[in-house]
Amino acid sequence: MSEDVEARLLSIVESIRALTPPQRRRLLRRLRVSGLLEPMECLTDRGRLQIAPALAYQRTPLQSETPDVPPPPASTLVRPEADEPDEADRASVQADYRTPVSGKAVVGSPAEKSSDSPHEMAPLPGQAPEQPIVIIFDGGSRGNPGQGYGSYALRWPGAPQQIVRLRFGDKVTNNEAEYDTLIAALEAVLQRLQDNRARPSTALLDIRGDSALVINQVLGEWECKEPRLKVRCERVRSLLRRFGQWTLAHHRREKSVDVLGH
Repeated sequence: MSEDVEARLLSIVESIRALTPPQRRRLLRRLRVSGLLEPMECLTDRGRLQIAPALAYQRTPLQSETPDVPPPPASTLVRPEADEPDEADRASVQADYRTPVSGKAVVGSPAEKSSDSPHEMAPLPGQAPEQPIVIIFDGGSRGNPGQGYGSYALRWPGAPQQIVRLRFGDKVTNNEAEYDTLIAALEAVLQRLQDNRARPSTALLDIRGDSALVINQVLGEWECKEPRLKVRCERVRSLLRRFGQWTLAHHRREKSVDVLGH
């Protein structure tokens, strides 16, 4: 490749990097309509994602990029004090608490085609989704305390819904299982963003569940005194501080059953 061609290519890449997410969507649409888009397949955890070859040079997320989406309701919106925790904070968060997952299975319909809606486009490599990532969680135990279990649904914009089943072992209460399921879901979202080289501080979360205790304790509406729940509550809050914006809302039991089956 000549220096002149390489310089032009780098100039194009830099121009693409400077685009906002809505401008990138418009560019992709125009390329598709004009027939100039030559898709290239990349294997990701979302399945096979088609992207333009020029966009494949995007390696890191934009530092000043802020998705222009409507903010979640102010009553449940929490903004982090800083973009990213420092190394000491990250180490303490990881050391605080670990979910006692003894078994995990991903169910659902991974073969289903993702939505073709332009409002639910899969994010480009190195970027978090522009729309909120939806988590629906529920947990319980057989015996209370007893055999703990839980499930969470993960709706990643532009990808099929995933449902994950969890087991937590014995001597687990219903409330502990609810917390552990939410913690496992948040950890999974963080890991997926990191695998995609996307900054969690640019991601939006929409979290729903039928546990009034977990939701109100995390939001600070109810006091959390029981030590085994308190450490879990602090772990949830520490994980949530990693994200840009999030909402945590209560829904009826029937909603969880419709999505998760229990």
